[in-house]
This record gives sequence, C-alpha cells and structure tokens, in this order.
Amino acid sequence: MPQVELFERRPDPPPAKVNAVTLTVTGTVIWIVVTVVVGVLDLLDRVPDRWIDVCFAALGLGLIAVVWGYIHEYRARRRSRN
Repeated sequence: MPQVELFERRPDPPPAKVNAVTLTVTGTVIWIVVTVVVGVLDLLDRVPDRWIDVCFAALGLGLIAVVWGYIHEYRARRRSRN
C-alpha cells in the first residue's frame, strides 16, 4: 500500500503588502466616530461609564499606531533609496 501524506507542508506564501498608515488611520477614524456616539449615549446615561474609557484607550493606541506607521513607511522609503 502506498504511503499517503495527509498533512503535506506547503511553502509559505509571500508576505502581504499592506499600507500600515492607511490601515491605522482608517481604524483610528472609526474609533473617533465610535467615541462620539458613545459619548452622546454616555451623556444620556444609556451606556456604562467604562465604554467611553475603552474608546479613549483605543484612540490612544490608534494614535500610537499611526505614528508607528509613518515611521515605518519613512524608514522603508529611506532604505529603498540607498
């Protein structure tokens, strides 16, 4: 009986080309909209207080990610010139 390979290892696909700045700016803009909506709902006492804290934390992380994306893109452009 022939040997059957059920779990054959395939080569890894090439890495995806992602624009980090566009991705993080889009996510941060979405969190800005969510923060405004949750802020209005919080003023009307419709949501728990911790929801606005989550929105502010996400905005902070989003801003850090945007700065990281710009630095990453800048370094990549500088490296490609040399």
